[in-house]
Amino acid sequence: MQKEILEKNRETENFRKLKEDLKKELKKAFSGLNACIVHNIPSMPFNFAATAAINELVDEVKTRFIFWLHDTILVRDEWQDYIGKFPLTLLHYKNKRITFVTPTNYRAKQFASLKPPYDIPKIIVIPNGVSVEEYLKIDEITKQLMKRLGLSFNDYIIVTPVRILPRKNIELALNVVHELAHLTGKRRRIRLLITGPPGTDPESVAYESKLKEIIKMRRLEDKVIFCHNLISFKRQRFNDRIVKWSVADVYNIADLVFIPSKEEGFGLPVIEAGAARKPIFCSRIPPFQELIREDIEGHMFDLNNAPEDIAFRIYKMMLESTVDNNFDQVIEKYDWESIVTKRLIPLL
Repeated sequence: MQKEILEKNRETENFRKLKEDLKKELKKAFSGLNACIVHNIPSMPFNFAATAAINELVDEVKTRFIFWLHDTILVRDEWQDYIGKFPLTLLHYKNKRITFVTPTNYRAKQFASLKPPYDIPKIIVIPNGVSVEEYLKIDEITKQLMKRLGLSFNDYIIVTPVRILPRKNIELALNVVHELAHLTGKRRRIRLLITGPPGTDPESVAYESKLKEIIKMRRLEDKVIFCHNLISFKRQRFNDRIVKWSVADVYNIADLVFIPSKEEGFGLPVIEAGAARKPIFCSRIPPFQELIREDIEGHMFDLNNAPEDIAFRIYKMMLESTVDNNFDQVIEKYDWESIVTKRLIPLL
């Protein structure tokens, strides 16, 4: 259905049927509901029928809506030819009962700078958060994860907590690890953990193959671990046996969090690293700059910096640890309890 309407630039029978089915189900859920938070559906291309259904319900029900937008395809180059055509005309729907929220001032400026009717000049900035207590433990289960991954406390463990997508720029992390391994030699083994799952679209599948070629060419097979199959948001058990570990477990065993993304909507790993009291190396892109400049201490590099230069900076930092300030800032500003109490409840 998605492909069909993008090719025809109009509603089709399949589209209308799905939209009406969704409206029927959602209308039941909205009955008696004072407020509904809709995340990214009004601004992203994953289900245009759902976008259309919610747009129509905004006009029909008494519920107040909060459109919580971390991202929008309207700023991406590959979608520019579709702007002004159906189904992109469904995006950024406006109504007096809609309050718009985004996680960074950078995104807010992006939304405001779009051409009408897509511009959102008035949007509230509420950052992402973490449950800090989840990042304060290392126990036997966390040690089991290390054993499962073949890690030891003598390893220098770099965590890149991103999905395997081209815009995450994982090839830079691989090249930095290659250079860092040369600097440390046999004194300390470098291990890179990539926690996110691969994408399923053709471009992402090709990207994953490209990364595997780099790993083979650089002889990084013993240094790079793709561990998304073992990681979930929270720990999962089956018959009292641990089957998946949490994101917090991965941060707890990290010596460094390395985020080389070319583009991000917010930069939650920066906040997670602060909660876990881990040093951060990240690319100098607007969402990270906003967080690093205002609240979190971290090391930044330009995307055109040579991998050997970035590796040398990490090598110099390996004996230093000044991350307590990050933890204090996260507790104050980015703990979910604080965000919900001070920012979300007043909004509702």
